[in-house]
Amino acid sequence: MNKVLIIFLIIGLYSCGEKQKSEKKAEIVEVEKTASKLKDFELVQDFEQNKAEFRIDKFELNDHSADGGELTVFHNKNFDYVVLDFWLYGETGKLNYTFWTEKEGNMKFKFVKQLKYEYDKPYYVENYKTDSIIRYLTYSDSRIKLFDINKTEITESEQIEKSKSELESFFTDVTKGIEIIK
Repeated sequence: MNKVLIIFLIIGLYSCGEKQKSEKKAEIVEVEKTASKLKDFELVQDFEQNKAEFRIDKFELNDHSADGGELTVFHNKNFDYVVLDFWLYGETGKLNYTFWTEKEGNMKFKFVKQLKYEYDKPYYVENYKTDSIIRYLTYSDSRIKLFDINKTEITESEQIEKSKSELESFFTDVTKGIEIIK
C-alpha cells in the first residue's frame, strides 16, 4: 500500500513540474509577441516590468562632462528593442537620457526620455537648489512627437525640432567609438 501511495505522489509531482514548464514556455512566447507591438510609453512600462531579464553592459563616459558619466546598455535577444541609459554629471547639473532603439539595423530610435537636473549653483556649494525637466520624444508615428512630464503633447514645432536635434546629436557624439552589443 505504501509503495502505491509513493508511486502516485511521484507521478503527481512529475506531472505538476511538466505543466509548469509548458506554462513558462507559453509565457515567454507571449512576451515575444507583445514586445514587437509596443510603442511610446508602453516601451517604458514593458522595460520596467522586464528589466531583470536584460543583460547589462556599462561604459564610462569621461570625456563628455566635467564630472564624468556612464552609459548602461540593456539588451536581450527576446526583445526587439535595446535600451541605452546615459548619465552625465557636471558642477551645475546632470543629464539622464534614456533611448529605446530598434535592435536590428542601425539602432533607429523608438522612444527617448530626457531628464535634466539643473542646480542654481555648483553642487559643492552648500544649499544649492535643484530644478528638473522631463520630456519624452516618440518616433513611432510618421511624425515625431514631444511630451512633457504629464505626458501632454507639446505641439510647438520649434521645441520639437530643438529637442530632436539635441538628443540625436548627443547620441551620435557620445556613442561614437563604442561598440554596442545588441
